Formats: sequence, C-alpha cells, structure tokens
Amino acid sequence: MTGFSETLQLMLDDLEEAPPEFRPTNFWSTGLPAIIHDIEKLGIEGFRTHPSATFFYVPVYGSKTLRRYGSWLLPLVDKLPARKRARMMKRLTHSDRAALDYRLFRATEVEGGLALDVVSESEVGAGERFIFDARRYSRSMLNYLRGLNLYKRHADSAAWQSCLEIGGGYGTLGEILLKAQPEGLYVNVDIPPVAAVSTWYLQQVFGAENVLDYAQSRQMSEIDLTEIATRYKAAVLCPWQLPRVKGQVDLFVNFMSFQEMEPDVVRNYVRLVQPLIGKNVLMRNSAVGKKVAQKSGEVGVIDQVKSGFVRECFDQFETLATDAFVYGETNESGSYQSEVSVMARIS
Repeated sequence: MTGFSETLQLMLDDLEEAPPEFRPTNFWSTGLPAIIHDIEKLGIEGFRTHPSATFFYVPVYGSKTLRRYGSWLLPLVDKLPARKRARMMKRLTHSDRAALDYRLFRATEVEGGLALDVVSESEVGAGERFIFDARRYSRSMLNYLRGLNLYKRHADSAAWQSCLEIGGGYGTLGEILLKAQPEGLYVNVDIPPVAAVSTWYLQQVFGAENVLDYAQSRQMSEIDLTEIATRYKAAVLCPWQLPRVKGQVDLFVNFMSFQEMEPDVVRNYVRLVQPLIGKNVLMRNSAVGKKVAQKSGEVGVIDQVKSGFVRECFDQFETLATDAFVYGETNESGSYQSEVSVMARIS
C-alpha cells in the first residue's frame, strides 16, 4: 500500500495533466495551496483541526473564537466556577446546535433499512466531536445522517449495497454507510489533496487493505465496480478517472460540493454518473447558490449552481422529496437554504 505522502504526490502530479473539466474550479483553486500547506506543516494526523480544513471541507460547530484562541482561552475557562464555565463552553463550542441537529436526526428516524442508529464516528484526524447516547458525532456526520433519513423515508435503504459520491470530503459518508452495512461498497471521487486525505482516513478506519488507493487504480484501464466490491470496502478515485468507471451503484450522493463548482463542470459530472446509478440520488446543495467571486482567484464561484439546476441535469431521474427546513438547513430570511433532495430513476 502506498503511504499518504506518496499518494498525494501522485494525485497532484496527475492533476497537472488532467482535462480542464476535471480540474478544480475557482472556489477550490483558492483553497488548495492552503490545504497543502497545512498538511505539510502540521501533518495528516490532526487534519480536522487545520485552519484550511475547517474552512473548506471539515464543517464544525465551534466558534471562530474557539478555533483561533482555544489553546490559551480554554485553560482560563477551566478556572471559572462550574455554571459560568458551562455557559462559556456552550458559547464557544455551540454544543446546543450540535444537540439540536442530533435531536432532528433522532426525531426523523425511519425504522428498518440502513442501521444508522448504531453508527459512531471514529476519533481519527482529531478535531471536534460531540457525544450523544454514548456515540460520537461531528457536524459532517450529523449533516449526512439527517439527509440519509430523508433517503430512508422515500427509498428502500434495506436493499442498499453500493454508493458513489462526488466531493465526499474526508470520507464521512463512507464511514456511516460501511458501519451501517459492512458488506457494502463506498466510492468517493474527489480532487486532490482532499482525495488523499479521504484515502488515508478510510484506511485508518477500515484498514488499508480494504481501501483501493490511487496508486493501484490509476493503472486500471477499466475500473469495474463489481470487481472492486469483491476485494474492497471502499475506493477513492480522482475525477479524471470517472470515464473509466464501469458498472452500477444503488445510490449516488453529492453533499454541498456541486454548489461549489461551475455549471458546465456539474453537467459533465452528471453526464458521466447517470449511467452508473441504478436506483437513487441523494443531494444537499444550496437553493440560492454560493457566493459569487468578484474576480477570478477570490473565494466564490464565477457562475452559481443551484439545487434546482442540478435536479434538472439528472433528466433520467424524478424528484421524490426536497426539504431545507428539517433535513437540510435554512435561515429565517431565506437567504440561506441548504436543500436536501431524494431522486429515483424513472422506470
């Protein structure tokens, strides 16, 4: 098995030769140097605490104050009387928001199907976790769990065996699905360096021998999902490998990454993945679009991708449910609407 540094370098080298439609768009181009810098300076072992990670691919509940000044602020908070300490920690960690998301997850549970209630997050990568009912949860995991409850409500999750995700971050969805259904297959397609982080994370959680890494898959002229499922629990691919993927998965997922791309890039991804999806699509993306960059190189998108546009791209599928209030997230003014959608292949 190839080590993390070698995997990352292979991916970055091949990225230089990748076609434009598979390269990072404006939003991610602004973040890649910082992500790579943090990994090189701070190491992979604590990647979930890296400043660049918490901005780009590791959502957290904790306040900016906690992230910036926690190392010297927390010892001071520990010296406060119990009631003041609890009140201050709530303000710093936003633990009440985590508890609300957990209550929504439990309140929307659906009996049967994928056993989401047994899943507990690993401690790999350090960073923020909250414990509820003796199980660990991050913000990323609770985001996925609520969305998966909507999927369970409208699709037969008991029959789930395989998933392909584009933009899976560090691999949270893979951890959830493979802990809920250990015989399943999870495939994450993402750009480096995040694809290398996801490979490392899933290898730490499930064992390196159970995760197909890039050094192996880059040599394959055809990436057969059926064959991979006989040997591995998970695989992490880079976008330029998608045209070589063959077979089908039960579920395709995109959570909050199509909204960070440009419309032509999204259309191309959907064109490639539609033939690979046997049953359902689960998405969470902005209904109002991400911030528009004022010029190239600023954080933001050049042209907005909204959730409605993505659903239209999936023209072989029909929408079963869409929600931004319970399963996603919305603010009172409606200026922020993170919308979860479940779709099914048209017979």
